[in-house]
Amino acid sequence: MGLARAALEDTVAYTSEREQYGGRIGDYQGVRWRVGEMARRVDTARLLTLRAADYADRGRDASREFAMAKVYATEAAVDVTNDALQLHGGVGYTTERRIERYLRDARLLTIAGGPNEGHRDSVADAVYDRGA
Repeated sequence: MGLARAALEDTVAYTSEREQYGGRIGDYQGVRWRVGEMARRVDTARLLTLRAADYADRGRDASREFAMAKVYATEAAVDVTNDALQLHGGVGYTTERRIERYLRDARLLTIAGGPNEGHRDSVADAVYDRGA
């Protein structure tokens, strides 16, 4: 979530400042919708993670919730950082901005801590064992 949140914040700052065709790119509806979608993904990942932590704090079996949070949060990080790179344009590929590093790191998270495919199995097993 931290990578996705940082990418979102950097993108909001960049699109608020960058001007093209006589206006800030953050004023264009397509950009605003994409940034709004990025924020939704970040918030959803955060809420799934908080739910898993709450289950664990209450002594409940949180294996399903942690697996769901891991898969969603890491894939959301890839999607959000990819969108951030797109909105930054060519400068997003340079080391002048942190976006290129965020994307590389986000992609690694889908593998580290166990590949997401394995966590998908855990979610499916829990659904069949505990019910939806």
